[in-house]
Amino acid sequence: MIRPMSQTQRTSLVLSLAGLAVMATAVSARTVVTPPAQATRWTIPTGGAAETNPLPINAATLAGGKKLFAAKCERCHGPAGKGDGPDADAKYADTMDLTNVARAPRNSDGTVFYKIWNGRSNPKMPTFSEDTSKDQAWAIVAYAQSLRKPPSS
Repeated sequence: MIRPMSQTQRTSLVLSLAGLAVMATAVSARTVVTPPAQATRWTIPTGGAAETNPLPINAATLAGGKKLFAAKCERCHGPAGKGDGPDADAKYADTMDLTNVARAPRNSDGTVFYKIWNGRSNPKMPTFSEDTSKDQAWAIVAYAQSLRKPPSS
């Protein structure tokens, strides 16, 4: 036979259920309210976008740039530069696609150089100035820009 609860037991049960409800509300509110982080801006110095690649754009420069790209960029940008590497952030896949010809007007050689050189925090782009020479960065620029060119017919 089921015995009726005492006043103390009922009070304890009500307080326990109220506490659980408050905790559940707090957890769900935190999950729902957390806004996505905003992308940080690129650091392109005044006049930087107008800079041109000082390296000759030839087979040797492109081969060197491709080798550096494979070592430093492929994890995020993917082997073909489509933004589909294993460390790519899917939220930013469209901007990580280096083959998109429509993005070319916004990405001059100088702009791409400073994106590589300075990096940014969100989405994460490493700062190459710490372990890459300027000539190496320009070689990566040459190779990355070659990925964006439409195929010749």
